Amino acid sequence: MTSEPEHVAVVFEPGAQRVLARLSGKIDMDEAAGLRQDLIAALEGSSTGLDIDLAAVTFCDSSGLHVLLDVDQLAVQAGKTLVLTAFSPPVARLLHLSGAEQVLTVRAPVLWVEHRRYGPTAHLTPVGRLGRSTAGVLEEAAAGLAGVDVVACDMQKLILLDVAGLDALLAFARRLEGRGIAFVAYNWQPQPRELLDQADQQYPPAERPVQLRQWLRDLAAAARTAGEAKAAEAPPAGPGPGRPGPGRAPLYV
Repeated sequence: MTSEPEHVAVVFEPGAQRVLARLSGKIDMDEAAGLRQDLIAALEGSSTGLDIDLAAVTFCDSSGLHVLLDVDQLAVQAGKTLVLTAFSPPVARLLHLSGAEQVLTVRAPVLWVEHRRYGPTAHLTPVGRLGRSTAGVLEEAAAGLAGVDVVACDMQKLILLDVAGLDALLAFARRLEGRGIAFVAYNWQPQPRELLDQADQQYPPAERPVQLRQWLRDLAAAARTAGEAKAAEAPPAGPGPGRPGPGRAPLYV
């Protein structure tokens, strides 16, 4: 078991024109002053500016945010640029809630999907914000699901979901249902979970459907039953890549 670093660490990768700074660990008030000095020194040593990778930052408070804003202002004054090339969910949440994403130059994707495949089971983890402008990311994910029986969608890194994103997610689930693929979404964060519950409340009590989260779980149960029936009709196969062997359970959620 590995523990998260208690302090921020910075690795600099100088380039011909720009310097890349890869940050990891926690950025708080105790770390801010030293980090500011390091980033300013890197900015001054570059020709055109500084790129910052925040993908491995596990915590960032307002002190870290002020460091980024201060260094960005110094870059502007020097005729250079500061660019955020990647960030972790905690950083993405801070940038969005503070409005700093509208001030800083961000070239990191707003939403991307981490994908792992274990035989007929695909594990998808959406990272970032799912909305109108990012719905196409789910379309891209669906295109790579040939031969999949189960899609397990871990929502722990989905930090924000709007109504357009919810519509896209439900359409994604229905398309999988139409293809006989079980779909289940779990580890909902507070904001997306609240939106799901609010969507349920829009219906009159007599017409209110099963809660959306329950509906997503029901999709998985129905498709799994169909998959088990299909498997029962198929000839037996020995253990192999992606197949449960002795002591190995299927990766259904």
